[in-house]
Amino acid sequence: MNYEAIYYLKGINRLSSIEISQLLSLFPRENDMILFAAIEENLKYESEETRGYLQSLQYYVGDKWIFPHSKPAFLESKKILWYRTIATESIQRALGLDNFFRSIVLKAGDSVENSKYVFYVIETVDSQVLCIAVKSKEDFHTHILPEIVKFNPAIRILNQL
Repeated sequence: MNYEAIYYLKGINRLSSIEISQLLSLFPRENDMILFAAIEENLKYESEETRGYLQSLQYYVGDKWIFPHSKPAFLESKKILWYRTIATESIQRALGLDNFFRSIVLKAGDSVENSKYVFYVIETVDSQVLCIAVKSKEDFHTHILPEIVKFNPAIRILNQL
């Protein structure tokens, strides 16, 4: 996947799941949606209710790797279930399932390879970092960054770690 830039939000672990869901909700525009990833094989460890919930929101299942870093070896033969989140409450539920989440924003009906924004969490020595890979720096700076500043002026988006 080709991304024009990757931005970093350090200390994501200091934000509540409500704040993170509200932050992620700033990214989709009209006809866009947020999808979260789950390793399909790991669903067997979830409750029947959670499995049913994720499968009811299923958008795509496949092994395409769209993240800017290399696919980890332990995921080589595993499929990823991408599921829709409908509102901030479902984003919060997704965050509750995996605090090292991976998610994307894409136009409804598009394939995951066409995602506009890719989010993933990494851990550094002192904090968790939300990484945001963007297809268009112009769109990010014109539409998203001003919304983030309005949402919480204390949030600092860095262009390097």
